[in-house]
Amino acid sequence: MKKLFFTNMMLSTIAILLVLPINFASARTFNNDFETGDLTDWEKTGTAFDFQPTWGDNPTARNRGQPSEHQGDWWLGLAEKYQGPVKGKALGQNPGDLADGVDAPQGTLTSIEFKIIGETMNFLIGGGNRAWDVNPEPCCVNLVIDGKVERTATGNNNETMTRKEWDVSDLQGEIAQLVVVDNSSGGWGHPNFDDVHQASANGKNIPWDQVPAVEARGKLAVSWAQMKKYY
Repeated sequence: MKKLFFTNMMLSTIAILLVLPINFASARTFNNDFETGDLTDWEKTGTAFDFQPTWGDNPTARNRGQPSEHQGDWWLGLAEKYQGPVKGKALGQNPGDLADGVDAPQGTLTSIEFKIIGETMNFLIGGGNRAWDVNPEPCCVNLVIDGKVERTATGNNNETMTRKEWDVSDLQGEIAQLVVVDNSSGGWGHPNFDDVHQASANGKNIPWDQVPAVEARGKLAVSWAQMKKYY
């Protein structure tokens, strides 16, 4: 009797789950700082992101005189080719190694979709100063809504990242994506990027697990492999 009751309960639960809209992604934390050590939640094109994210202060490791000032262990540094003490060592990489071709590779990195609920967005950015709207070969970070660039930022021709902020109060409620762009092969043709947040009116960062993200059946749905990392 108990076995039959349990079986019926399980069947009922499965039936409900099949009927209800499922939003797996909204229940987990967005990979906003690359501390997964990979590009989970991001989709790349081209070759510029082949060795990303990078691990540790690689500019200092090669005596560049421009510390990365990254958050945590991992960050996007598109001139870098060191993927940490485990993977990097296995691949024969060393701290401070430069990427093949340094600034030559090009590509983009696009985040999953998320809802804008904050008053502002802040992030660390460095690398080249090649603006989206004035340079034919931009390297920058864009906030994109329905295919339109609503906000953009660049570095200051320096490997050191500094924190910048966008006012997004007029975009609240919109569904957006972040796109890291490297369309340049010239000098300072690479962006550095890390640690992006939405923040409330009082300047306090909003935990990403409180930000609605694309639902599992959406255009940029997370894969089952990614879901297993969180469930």
